[in-house]
Amino acid sequence: MAQKTNWLFRGALAAIVIVGGGWLLLGGRGGSGPPATHPDLLAVLAEAEADPSVGVTLGPESAPITIEEFYDPSCPHCATFAGFAGKLIRQNYVETANAPVRWVSYDYMTGFPNSVAASLAARCAGDQGLYWPVHDLLLARQTRWYQLPDPGDAIAEIAGQAGVDAGAWEACMRDRRHLDAIAASHKVGETRGVNSTPTLFIDGERVDLQGVDPYTHLEGLIQARLAAMSSGSAGSDPSPQGTP
Repeated sequence: MAQKTNWLFRGALAAIVIVGGGWLLLGGRGGSGPPATHPDLLAVLAEAEADPSVGVTLGPESAPITIEEFYDPSCPHCATFAGFAGKLIRQNYVETANAPVRWVSYDYMTGFPNSVAASLAARCAGDQGLYWPVHDLLLARQTRWYQLPDPGDAIAEIAGQAGVDAGAWEACMRDRRHLDAIAASHKVGETRGVNSTPTLFIDGERVDLQGVDPYTHLEGLIQARLAAMSSGSAGSDPSPQGTP
């Protein structure tokens, strides 16, 4: 896959990385704004508004509990969380029959230069129904790409291993087709007070993972909510207003 990536695609992905770095400075941690050579990104940032519908969902729409995760694909803490606690929660509560939890993934950029390219890679794969395989592989193999000066081949190889149609995926990447969605996703995080990743909310309530075992803590919160619903002490609609 990597050898077949043409020069046009590699140039486009390199531009995404450069653009992403400037956008991170403005959108993630403040700064002087994106490079003047990328007015298209400046236009995206100027017009972006928080839109919860851009979150990528997993699990049944009817699930009584919603977990929202704001993540940066280059964040080592996100990779650690996704590789164990997040994986187990999804396996046990999101991807089962009659799953009680719906998971919503939001992009939130925190300052790593390759994050926009990686987020675009997952969202472009989503056009083919492969968002979650690429999302998970990017995090699992994060050290292979997140610090590279040019991560194009490494990210393309991961997408290929997840089974994307190379031509359609590369066209999406060249067009930066989902850049608006990433900007809107980041804005959602800003409106919710997110300032680090991963940040999780359960039914609209921020989860404090400091000093706890993430899986045990999350499972306890889920079980407590399910028990409350079973006893009738929870409201009829536990999903927070504004959740996608």
